[in-house]
Amino acid sequence: MRDEKWGIIVNPCSGRRKIRKDWINIYRKLKRAEIHFTSQLTEYEGHAVELAKKYLTQGFRNILVVGGDGTINEVVNGIMTSNVNPSEVSIAVIPYGTGNDWARFWNLNNKKTNIVDVLYNRVRRIVDIGKIEFEHKGEKITRYFINGAGIGFDASVCKRTAKLKKIYGGHAWIYLLALFLTLLEYRSSKMKIISDNDNFDDNFFSIAIGNGCYSGGGLCQTPSASPCDGIFHSTAIRKLAIKDMPSAVKYLFSKRLDSHRNCHSIVSKHLTIHLSKPVEVETDGVNLPKVDQYSISIIPAALNMIV
Repeated sequence: MRDEKWGIIVNPCSGRRKIRKDWINIYRKLKRAEIHFTSQLTEYEGHAVELAKKYLTQGFRNILVVGGDGTINEVVNGIMTSNVNPSEVSIAVIPYGTGNDWARFWNLNNKKTNIVDVLYNRVRRIVDIGKIEFEHKGEKITRYFINGAGIGFDASVCKRTAKLKKIYGGHAWIYLLALFLTLLEYRSSKMKIISDNDNFDDNFFSIAIGNGCYSGGGLCQTPSASPCDGIFHSTAIRKLAIKDMPSAVKYLFSKRLDSHRNCHSIVSKHLTIHLSKPVEVETDGVNLPKVDQYSISIIPAALNMIV
C-alpha cells in the first residue's frame, strides 16, 4: 500500500468551506501513515477535469477526491476522456459537498470515515458510469456521470441550489429551500421517453435516472438503483395534481417513490429523451446546456471505487 501513489484533488470551496481547515489535518494524517501522494487544490470550475487527466498522464492510477458530487463528476469526466483505460483507475472519496449523494450510497462520511483505513483496506467495487450525449449549437457533446441524472424539476432545483450556495454557502438546508421555491413555480412539460422495452409520451414533472439511488442531499428518487448492476433504474414522475403531492412526498421519504401511482419505474441500459421544449438537465448536480433531445446510456463495470 505504501508503494502506491495517490493523486489527490481538493476542492476548497466544497460544502461550507470547512474543508480548508480539515484538509490540513487530513494531509498530516496521510503523511503519518506514509502514504505516497501528490495533492492540488482546484482553482476554478472544470479544474478537476484537468487535474485528473494530468495525474493519469503522470502515471497515477489512484485518485482521491476531497469534495462534493460536482467535484467527483469533474474527476470522472477527466478519467473517461483521458487516454487511459478507466478500468485501470481507482477513485476514493472524502465527501465535503452540499449533497454528498454518491458518498451516501457507500456510507462514507467526512467525520466518521477514516480515510487511511479506506486506502489501506482497499475494498474495491467496480462501478458503472453513465454517458449522456446531445447536440448544442451544432456541436456534439458527451458528458459522463457517476451517481445520476435529472431532467425537469430535479434539475431546476439543482440550478437554484447553485445560485443560493453563492449567497448563503453550502449548508444542507439550501437544497430544501431551493426545492420549496422551485415547487411554487415549476410546471410539467411534454416529454417522450424511449427505453429498451417501452415508450412513454406524457406530461412529466421530473425524470430521475439512477446509477446510485440518492439525489438532492439524501432523497431516494430511484430506490432500486445500484451502480454495480450494469443498468439504470429511473423514475419518471407524471404531472402532479395538488392532491397528489402529499402522497408523492410521503412515498419519496419512505423510499417508495417508484411505486407511486403517478410514477413510471423504468429499468433500461439506454434512454432517449425528447422534449417539446428545452428544460433543465443535470448530471451529478451539475446543470447542462438546455436542448430538446438527450441520449443516455450506461457503461458497465467502467471504473473502480475504493470504499
